Amino acid sequence: MGLAQFFGRDVPGLAAGPGGADLVQLFRCPRTHGPYLERRYLLQWRLAAQAERADRFLDAAPEVPLLRWEDELPEACVVHPEEVDTYPWAEDDTLPAALIARIDAWDDAQTAEGGRDAPNYQGALSIPPGWRVGGFPSWASTGPMDITCASCTAPMRLLLTAGGDEMDPDSHSWMPLEDRDPSLQGMASIRGGQSVAQPTRLRFGRDRDLHVFTCPADPGHLPQWVLS
Repeated sequence: MGLAQFFGRDVPGLAAGPGGADLVQLFRCPRTHGPYLERRYLLQWRLAAQAERADRFLDAAPEVPLLRWEDELPEACVVHPEEVDTYPWAEDDTLPAALIARIDAWDDAQTAEGGRDAPNYQGALSIPPGWRVGGFPSWASTGPMDITCASCTAPMRLLLTAGGDEMDPDSHSWMPLEDRDPSLQGMASIRGGQSVAQPTRLRFGRDRDLHVFTCPADPGHLPQWVLS
């Protein structure tokens, strides 16, 4: 089951895959596996020029398998990439300790002045919610983790994040202007309701994101999947 597809030409700075591949596809098996109901994913790299010159395409979409839950089947969406500046998650040693202390002090001051709806570094400034290519992982559920390549032990690079929600109560600053009421905050400001907040209709565990990491030393090494 296809989850995502994007071209290198649409993502500035995207590192090429094995053999210079510039088309990325992410698939997920529609079934769960093993006693812990694990999900299995496949990251496929292709040369866009070859894929676009293919002589044969599917005449019809494959039949949808019988699934237990609605959020196991993605809703088809068209991606409109937008480049934004992001900053690392501020916890443990992801940033210098002195800088994290300054961020915490700023967050406290914002809360004291604006209450619970005040902006904070993690939610409003550092990492946007939802689906994104590159940038930094959000460690909201697990805390920061060191992700190293199983083949060469090189620190791995975040390729893609897939999320259940494109917007959440802390993400008012990341909402497209077209999708929000600027006089309101958080989820209350979303115009269009859940169809806008959850356009893909997918879930990756309770309040978690799927992070796909690849090896910068050799893109042919196996990727890693992390739920956080």
